[in-house]
Amino acid sequence: MNSQTTEPLHDPDYLSRARRRRARRMLTQLQADEREVFLEWLAHQTSPNVTFFIYGLLSGLFVGVGFRFDQRALLIAGALLAPSMGPVAGMALAAVSGSLRFFIIRLFSLLVAFALLALTAGLSGGLEIGIESKWILAIGHTKLNMVDFGLLLFGAILLAAGLGRKGRVLALPSAAVAYELALPLGVAGIGLVQGDPDLWQKALITFALHLTWAVVAGLGTLTVLGFRPLTGSNHSLAVAMGLMGLVALTSVAGMGASVLASIPTPTPTPTATATSTTTPTATSTSTHTLTSTATPTSTLTSTSTETSTPTPPSVVVFGAGEQGALLRDAPGGMIIGFLAEGDLLLVLDGPVFEGRRSWWFVRTVSGLEGWVVEGLMATFTPTPSITPTPTVTDTLSVTPSVTPSPSP
Repeated sequence: MNSQTTEPLHDPDYLSRARRRRARRMLTQLQADEREVFLEWLAHQTSPNVTFFIYGLLSGLFVGVGFRFDQRALLIAGALLAPSMGPVAGMALAAVSGSLRFFIIRLFSLLVAFALLALTAGLSGGLEIGIESKWILAIGHTKLNMVDFGLLLFGAILLAAGLGRKGRVLALPSAAVAYELALPLGVAGIGLVQGDPDLWQKALITFALHLTWAVVAGLGTLTVLGFRPLTGSNHSLAVAMGLMGLVALTSVAGMGASVLASIPTPTPTPTATATSTTTPTATSTSTHTLTSTATPTSTLTSTSTETSTPTPPSVVVFGAGEQGALLRDAPGGMIIGFLAEGDLLLVLDGPVFEGRRSWWFVRTVSGLEGWVVEGLMATFTPTPSITPTPTVTDTLSVTPSVTPSPSP
């Protein structure tokens, strides 16, 4: 009887489950070997497999097509199909436990999956887009904002808490973190395929920031739950958190620093100036042997000559839709402003062919000057203004009056 009642206590699975429950309740009170076993079990929950990389390809396909056709629903589907963000929680676990080798392994596997995602998104969304306005949605995911930051922190905290408390990677927090990581990375892939350095550089910086903040948030959550380094003093944990915080702050400062390209100087357009000239011409004809008395009469002839005065043509933003158009400092250069549908523009120069597109140098109503892609304006046909300028020509005609004198 006693052997039958005590036998289940020696079952390895039973002991393992009991140990994990005790570890989750009293993590700080475990012995070193028990903590090591528990952390190894948690690390195994964040290990990627073959499907991890397959889901990376599928997610990139949805993200690229979503950006191509300006469909947010496809972007959300891409985030839901993204691979599990267990390696992100695993990186936080490695940082809090002081395992550099485990941290590098999880980081490498995550970068491989995200490289496949960026490649698929770039090929499906960046090939022959041909319309500048389609980039507006993509550019929105290259900037830092509080909504994305809050969603990322919320997902990263719940992701780490689920791993530390329940021993598994929760699906919903994983999707939230994937949304903030996969979309900027998809934009980077599109920018690389399109050859737009401003787009892919900002997208990569945003991705690196989001990944760093997710790991820092997970590290802090695991610390609150009682996770500590396996060896060494607690100073290693403080150093790890300090270094990652420094990386985040440095990255934020780097986002504000940019090298401004020189704004092209508009080419002055020649202006024709009409002048009025008066040219008197006198014609005197008198052939007679008799005595004559000339009576001059003046005839004024006025002729009107039309002179063309070229002026820069006015165009409007057309075909950009609700997303608007982009104003850049150079053809294919950095973005300096946004143009709404129907905005009035003044064409100053162009076209310039760059990046498989024609660009025109324009000026907005507010005086901002920049380059716009050709397909987003209504017309480029100059309309010169015709200013009639009168030219006065005075012609002096002498009409002789002959009075014959009688011969004696």
